[in-house]
Amino acid sequence: MKERVEYLDILKAAAIFLVVFCHFVLLSETVGANLCMSACWAAVPVFFMVNGALLFKRPLDLGKHVKKTVGVYLVLVAWKCVYLLAIPPLTGGNIRGNGIWAILNYLFLFGELPEIINGHLWFIEALLAVYLVFPLLRAAGDWPLGRQEEGSAAGGNGRKLLWMVAVLSLLCTNGLYSLSVLGEMLRRTGISFGLSFDALAAFQPFGKYGNMLGFFLLGALMESGQGRLRRSPLARRVLGTVLLAVGLFSLWGVKWFLSRRPEWDGVLLQEGYRHIPVILMAVGLFWICQDVRIRQKWLSASIRAVASRTLGIFYIHWIFGWMLTNPLAGWLVSHGISFGVWTNLLKNIVLIVPAFAATLILEKIPVVRKLTTG
Repeated sequence: MKERVEYLDILKAAAIFLVVFCHFVLLSETVGANLCMSACWAAVPVFFMVNGALLFKRPLDLGKHVKKTVGVYLVLVAWKCVYLLAIPPLTGGNIRGNGIWAILNYLFLFGELPEIINGHLWFIEALLAVYLVFPLLRAAGDWPLGRQEEGSAAGGNGRKLLWMVAVLSLLCTNGLYSLSVLGEMLRRTGISFGLSFDALAAFQPFGKYGNMLGFFLLGALMESGQGRLRRSPLARRVLGTVLLAVGLFSLWGVKWFLSRRPEWDGVLLQEGYRHIPVILMAVGLFWICQDVRIRQKWLSASIRAVASRTLGIFYIHWIFGWMLTNPLAGWLVSHGISFGVWTNLLKNIVLIVPAFAATLILEKIPVVRKLTTG
């Protein structure tokens, strides 16, 4: 069994909770709801940071990595088949108008069918893209990215390479997009801003999912670092709290600017993962949790149980979302209960608990268990 790192489990459990929180929302139009939804944009970046921290801790076995990557792809195809059969009846859709080629393109070539609502699967596509390039970056450093090697020549050059790629990946996605938002802010105030940064995207090292590669590498670097912050937990957590707060309120401010209202308006922030404040939130949350130890055994075991099953929860909650959210909303309305942050938390419980239970059941079936383990 692979050794688990407790604080990475905490981050994974928090991330899956935030992912489910921002799906099938039952929120009122309040500032608090808008802040909560803004916080959810840190979830996927944190997932990639955890993946980077874990993969760079282990020696690279190229054969196993290729097998793992192919397995993730095949599991994605399998779940797309499940969604193809399950979601249209739940949403009132009909796939009969689609030809065989459209269906094959949807299943195997990352295409979409308008009747299959599964936008959340972009995360797996981004993960596959990162997994494809990971061996190149791992081999380029030619060292196991561990704390003891940090001062060596190979380790030093390897870390510099990773920092360069991580920073470039984030600057050419989040940085450029934030500049475009800043330009729009200036134009709305009457200031002429004719500069375009679109051409600079050509320097982005990883295309569409460059920022997710940046978060992936950032997690590896932060996990393996031995700087003063790693040796001073209090300072690290204070700084992490500041970054998280600044990032959260900044992103809320961006949402306020774009929607022209501070309250939740039922519309997700456009290109939410491509804003600079998301980097601050993800780094802040990572630092707050880094090296945390939970003394209560029952709580530690619960977090570990959820963290080790986030893939299954991710795939399965989508089906339960279409099955259970509307009945839950109807029950709340029929009892005169207004929507709010707490009703969305209740929805999280209603979706995560059965998804977790279904994952436990699937784990017991030899072939099907791959659907929840990758």
